Amino acid sequence: MATKTLVAGIGCRLGAQAGDIIDLIDRTLAIAGRNRTDLAALATIERKADEPGLRLAAAALGVPLRILDAEELAFLRTASDRVMHHVGVPAVAEAVAATAGAVIVPKQVSGGVTCALALCGPGFDPDHFGRSAYDVNASIAASTLLTSSAGP
Repeated sequence: MATKTLVAGIGCRLGAQAGDIIDLIDRTLAIAGRNRTDLAALATIERKADEPGLRLAAAALGVPLRILDAEELAFLRTASDRVMHHVGVPAVAEAVAATAGAVIVPKQVSGGVTCALALCGPGFDPDHFGRSAYDVNASIAASTLLTSSAGP
């Protein structure tokens, strides 16, 4: 069994398709001379937690989708004015990947998807990296339920 040593940081436009995300991940892995069996997780920013394409891509690749807050990504200094304007952080793919370890393939772009790869740092545990996309949804659903049941 392969050692899962990579995190793919993913940014995408609203409605990005799983196939497009997976294609870019595969191309980015090829640049690193690696393959899908090396992936420990996909990761993205919190505002993308509900993107069906990201969820489907993670499921198809058999890895967890991990979510990070914008505050966790603000350290990246190679800011993109466009990303900062639309997302509120200096970058998504590279910043998310860098939270797992050293970036080994910088941001790659295809259509409305970006991908960067990081080599996981020592002791990296994908279950304790960011939050599960499903945990994020559960907390949003609970908050909505409480607000909805409170009445007008």
